[in-house]
Amino acid sequence: MPNFTAEELTAICLNVFEKLNIPAAEAEIVTRSMVDANRVGHDSHGVIHLAKYVRELEAGLIQPNALIETLHASASIAVLDGHWGFGPVIATRAVELAIEKAKQTDISSVAVSRCNEVGRLGGYACLAADAEMIGLLMANDHGGGTCVAPHGGVEGRLSTNPIACAVPIEGQDTIVLDMSTSVVASGKIRVQQHQDAALPHGWLIDAAGESTTKADDFYSTPPAALLPFGGIAAHKGFGLSVIVDILSGALTGAGCSQGADARVGNGLFVLAINVASFREFPGFSAEIERFIGYLKSARRAIGVDAIRMPGERGWEEQRKREREGIPIDAETWEQIQALTSKPAPFTRKES
Repeated sequence: MPNFTAEELTAICLNVFEKLNIPAAEAEIVTRSMVDANRVGHDSHGVIHLAKYVRELEAGLIQPNALIETLHASASIAVLDGHWGFGPVIATRAVELAIEKAKQTDISSVAVSRCNEVGRLGGYACLAADAEMIGLLMANDHGGGTCVAPHGGVEGRLSTNPIACAVPIEGQDTIVLDMSTSVVASGKIRVQQHQDAALPHGWLIDAAGESTTKADDFYSTPPAALLPFGGIAAHKGFGLSVIVDILSGALTGAGCSQGADARVGNGLFVLAINVASFREFPGFSAEIERFIGYLKSARRAIGVDAIRMPGERGWEEQRKREREGIPIDAETWEQIQALTSKPAPFTRKES
């Protein structure tokens, strides 16, 4: 696989968006979302999405420079309509607004509907952590995603319904929990397919409910379905997914799975907690450091080199990729090369 620096990938993506007449500010946010995902090893949310963005722009599914409308708001909450603009642009604005409000009201929440796919949730949670706040985000597929089977079922009824939480620590890497409530994010199946690799058992079940390791089955008719995370305790992953769908779908107005306005995108729920409203940040941070040290002091199982906190592998991967470059699979690179070599497929209409 070819390796690239983050700067090289950024330049490639910005070049593609420039050819499509995408406003520079929006192109930069979307590009940063993809490249940052690659930097920490979340390749399923990285530049593999560039071709998808172009297809959705051509189809009119993404509206560049869309108005992010506030439907209603109070001192501590806001409900936004993204008017089907770029997901990363809308999500960034939602988190920034939650941070602004939490500075005044201690805890704030922002609900978002009519938003295209936002990518890696953990990156947005880290925006809150950068402001010395705890950020919590969750998303559904705006009612359009039905790739995950409910516990005990063999047909897709839910999206992967991810949750992300970032906790700031003074002078140290942020704790970042970023997980789908399915056993794996659906984008990881695409990554495996691009690499022509078999899937692990336990990711997918086919239409008959039997385990399958073929990535192509996920895109066939009828499609294979992802399982909720949890293995023998998958009812717990299923339960979390239901709650995520309610907060991201019913509460935001985006709709739960296969609601009346179902369309693939993201309903998004954002929560920001201002640490300083509860206690001084240095004291909070010191307690987290003590807690981490205690967890890491546990005797390790055979073959385990270190006990790692949520997000720690991602920070380690980022430092590694900064040294060695970001690997891009051959299929994704071919798609990107095709985008950079062809003329702009359409001219954006000014609003």
